[in-house]
Amino acid sequence: MNHKIFLVARQEFTSTLKRRSAQFAIFGLPILSLLILSGINWFAKSQGSDDSSILSSFISDNADVLPTGLVDETGQINHFPPPTNSLFTPYATLDAAQAAYEADEISGYYQIPADYLTTGNVFHYADNVPIDSPNEYMLFTLLADNFLDESVPTALVIAPLQQYEEINLSATDTQAAQSTGAAIGLSMGTAVLFYLTVIGAAGYLLQSLGKEKENRVMEVLLSSLRPIHLLVGKVLGLGGIGLLQMGVWTFLAFVVFQRGNNLFANISLPTLSAGVWSLTIIHFIAGYLVYASLFAGLGAVVPNVKEGSQYTFLLMLPTFLPLWFNSIMFTAPNGPFAIWISLIPLTAPLAMPMRLTLTAVPPWQWMVSLSASVGTAVLFLWAATKFFRSQTLLTGQHFSPKVIWRTLRNI
Repeated sequence: MNHKIFLVARQEFTSTLKRRSAQFAIFGLPILSLLILSGINWFAKSQGSDDSSILSSFISDNADVLPTGLVDETGQINHFPPPTNSLFTPYATLDAAQAAYEADEISGYYQIPADYLTTGNVFHYADNVPIDSPNEYMLFTLLADNFLDESVPTALVIAPLQQYEEINLSATDTQAAQSTGAAIGLSMGTAVLFYLTVIGAAGYLLQSLGKEKENRVMEVLLSSLRPIHLLVGKVLGLGGIGLLQMGVWTFLAFVVFQRGNNLFANISLPTLSAGVWSLTIIHFIAGYLVYASLFAGLGAVVPNVKEGSQYTFLLMLPTFLPLWFNSIMFTAPNGPFAIWISLIPLTAPLAMPMRLTLTAVPPWQWMVSLSASVGTAVLFLWAATKFFRSQTLLTGQHFSPKVIWRTLRNI
């Protein structure tokens, strides 16, 4: 590596890492998320909740609402398992429940008629009865617990498909058989990680270039550095920030899922080979090179960070295509649409990793995708260096398509 490129890369890496905003994004945000999940898990365990009712118990026990009355005319409801014991107040008659309602002691009341086992009818009395009462699920739990035979597990009646999985039989040696639902979840997680790391690091590059232009530091740097050395150094240095963030977030994600956290007890991660993980990371790196080069070109022609940030969304639009059409990606990951957007350089960095987590991708496709992305990154980076002409940097003119066209004609 050229010594000047190394110096620029080291400076960008260390200066960005010292920023509090970067430290929070890399370390603080994932740790905060982990602490919140751990707190919810601890609260659920302290309340004696099972895995299937942690979130509902957490919400119900903390909601500052009145309980709901329950008039059991069958005489068979005598057990109120948590958290139904805090949600329902039993009354012997409808008149007693109505009196409690008028005294604002309850928010309403349910009537379980004497012929419930024959008709299945249940009546809910309240002013402005909601279309979907939040206590309906808890009432279902209460009725199932009291009317079912002890040999029938209540949890299986409430959620008979707790461990339902779809197995991908088209998996090859690069991808083990896996749960389709879990693979979709991992695919969406891959998309989130892409935006947090790849686009985030590219955004740091735009900010760095914009601030140096505003402070006239860029003119000093270009007096002793070639534009290619400056840009490559910045791309590599901030790419290191992106890789660090990716590593921290991925490590903490595995910690959450592997520690037996009750919130994720029923979630099984798909088994992916080391090759698939490696290809995903490589595509992330290629995607970063593509968008870092694009942002570098934008940083070269805009006069300041504020004006440049207005156009970042336009540059990022192609990356949203795999998410906008995620139903096609999930149902037909080897279909024509999924294949084409995983080969186009501007959409491939996200589309190809999503496909890799969903199905077996032919080697020629990911090789073409990588080659096209790297080639596009080199082309964009070369064009960005041409934008760093002294007259472009010194004029301070506002960004416009006319400026871009004039600059491109002079390359």
